[in-house]
Amino acid sequence: MFIPTKKQAEEIVKKYGTPVFVTDAETINNQAKKLLDAFKDLNAKVFYAIKANYNPHIVNIIKKSGIYGIDAVSPNEVQFALGLGYLPEQIIFTPNSLSDEEIKTVGNLGILQNLGSISELRRYCKFFPGSKVSLRICPETGAGEFHQVVTGALHSKFGLDKNDLEEARAICKKYKVKIVGIHSHIGSGFYQAREFKESVIEVCRIAKKFNDLEFFDFGGGFGVYYRPEEKPINLKEFVLAVKEPLDEFNKKNKKNIEIRIEPGKFLVSESTVLLARVTTIKEKNKKVFVGLDTGFNHLIRPAMYGAYHHIVNLSRNKGEVKLVQVVGNICETCDVFNKGIKMINPKEGDILAILVAGGYGASMSSNYNMRALACEVLIKDKKIILTKRIQTYKEIISLYL
Repeated sequence: MFIPTKKQAEEIVKKYGTPVFVTDAETINNQAKKLLDAFKDLNAKVFYAIKANYNPHIVNIIKKSGIYGIDAVSPNEVQFALGLGYLPEQIIFTPNSLSDEEIKTVGNLGILQNLGSISELRRYCKFFPGSKVSLRICPETGAGEFHQVVTGALHSKFGLDKNDLEEARAICKKYKVKIVGIHSHIGSGFYQAREFKESVIEVCRIAKKFNDLEFFDFGGGFGVYYRPEEKPINLKEFVLAVKEPLDEFNKKNKKNIEIRIEPGKFLVSESTVLLARVTTIKEKNKKVFVGLDTGFNHLIRPAMYGAYHHIVNLSRNKGEVKLVQVVGNICETCDVFNKGIKMINPKEGDILAILVAGGYGASMSSNYNMRALACEVLIKDKKIILTKRIQTYKEIISLYL
């Protein structure tokens, strides 16, 4: 995982202030290389979930790294990917609860839609007869870091139930729409390959009933470790989880079907830290609270999921280690970054780095409490590049009439 040096942090903060997201291009390229090397012997293409981080400078690094395409979940994400130079065939659209207008907008752009409800499928087929579509199935197996991000379980809102498949086929047949892909997604941030393999097996089983398939799409965010002492996931296990069921399917059906891998935040999470300055040290009820000039308006994962993000004091590499609770500046009780973490004794004015903030950090930021969105910088070829400036007050209120 990327951790900037004290010198880098001080230079960035001096020039751009805090809070600021700092991304390392080399880390993104390394993550991309790991994925591409792992799946190189399969007929595979990797699609980046652009919702994890849509900073165009970061997406362009991913594009140049050899990652094939974009997994989009909204019409604006589709438009954005096209604007960055992706071809329609390099984008797959996997939405939910679509309006008619959204179906038409994306369909008119020539983007393949990956649909997980009978309602959306029926409306799509009416609007675009004679076209192609992909089906998102519910594999009835799920995994993820938190229960809120498990998507493949039967109780989740995502995917077609297996009992829906005959109706789906009938609708597509009526409108002469070809079903060219089967997709499953088990969740975000899983670390073992067992549940992933179960979803692959389920896709291969269901695929026997469809004659025009061009690809299988295996979604779910590969696990990212948030503690420096932990080891990365074993990608070889995930390759085997795909290869064994796939080889059997291809042999029986005399095919070499394309597979699509959606690794989620894996490409970006470890590349980025959120730098913030200590504004307040407060002792209360035998606890030491370390208050920052950022909050869950910039990194909501701890408040939303109880997610752990390691935090280091970049201003000090020597001194007494203290157990502290790092908290944000948002007026909510849940605006805490951890329940307790050990770090070199922080002082007001110190620069802290909240690690592994590249996935669902900036992309889920808000203006809550009328706080400005943080600025973002990129470290590339030893240069520090501003990629997004901080918001002004006028920009925060600019949409109100």
